[in-house]
Amino acid sequence: MKIGILSKNYAAQRLFLNKLPEAKYKDVRFYNWCLWKNAYLWGLKVLGKLKMSPEVMVAKLFYDFKTLMPTGCDIFHFFNCINLGKHSKWVISVESAVPWPVNVTRCVETEDADMSSIATDKYVARRMKALANTNCLALLALSHCSENIQRELIKQFPEYEEAIEKKLITLLPPQKMMIDDVQEKGLKWDDDELLTFIYVGKDYYRKGGRETVQVLAELHKRYDFRLVLISAMTVDEERYMRTDHDEEEAKRLIEDNKDWIEYYDGLPNAKVLEKMKAAHVCMLPTWMDTFAYSVLEAQACGTPVISTSLRALTEINNEEVGWLIKVPVNRLNNPIHLTKEQQDIFSETLLAGLREKVEYVLQNRQEIKNKSEKCLERIKTYNSPKVYEKNLRMVYNGNISELKKLKY
Repeated sequence: MKIGILSKNYAAQRLFLNKLPEAKYKDVRFYNWCLWKNAYLWGLKVLGKLKMSPEVMVAKLFYDFKTLMPTGCDIFHFFNCINLGKHSKWVISVESAVPWPVNVTRCVETEDADMSSIATDKYVARRMKALANTNCLALLALSHCSENIQRELIKQFPEYEEAIEKKLITLLPPQKMMIDDVQEKGLKWDDDELLTFIYVGKDYYRKGGRETVQVLAELHKRYDFRLVLISAMTVDEERYMRTDHDEEEAKRLIEDNKDWIEYYDGLPNAKVLEKMKAAHVCMLPTWMDTFAYSVLEAQACGTPVISTSLRALTEINNEEVGWLIKVPVNRLNNPIHLTKEQQDIFSETLLAGLREKVEYVLQNRQEIKNKSEKCLERIKTYNSPKVYEKNLRMVYNGNISELKKLKY
């Protein structure tokens, strides 16, 4: 079987690239008519002169495929990208919902998550028709949260709803075990051992790095612990910045506390996993994550996670295996922080919840080992690479209906 793909990026590696040993994978991005149609925009992007917001740019350049010439592939597997052609078989992995133009994003972000305005959108309607076509074999949502958002979008187009619903299913990403037993972590979990927190996240402000250091710096005045901080401190969206001086203040706070903060602007993945294995607790008090693969990696290292309670995080993390900070979310479990007032409320709630959870962990260290063991059990149960491979094979063979019977 030859499978066509558009990228070898992290999402592709996580979800479908090289997942079937018998399959061959072919990069078909240059066979894409939509790429050449937007060649001038790609040129401007390469030159750094493309005057579009990140959300508009992604929707314009990454979400459509239409074959320009025969690819020789048996099937395509795309991430968030919709095949507008009518013949080639294809499968799509869904991060939030598809299609995902800015107006859909804004509907999902609002307090009531009302999508009724999308019903008359011709751009979305055309892509719904493509999803309903028989050559689209399956929509593989990364989480039940993503599946729910997709269902809400489908409801706006009743003529396609039944056809798409039949092939929509949640397939949690696979995760290999990093250790088989918590003893491999080399920790004692007693009061004499210096407790180690770890934060990993390139997008520092969106993923709660700022809040992690702020809260830990406050608590370090009363408790003894250390933090391993791995982040390029990237600003991916301005809306996650709280003040005009966020960047300089964040760097100053790290510098002022470098006696207990072990800081890296980046490490190879193997080194990151070594640091995770050696840590007691992982931190991800994120403002927004569609899934958060790092939670699975931490759990596979036997390292329980303190995270927020938004999007897929309530599915992959809970009070049995970690700690959840309750933050404002709407009915689709999307965080509510579009306006300045909502951002202020979200920030206050996040900081208060993070203080509470961290202090609880510091005062109840005996829970950490138990949750470490539960993390390993959870990964084995829900994220088995072998089971994922079997399910993916069923999808490619056109047996999505049989898989849905097994999953539900």
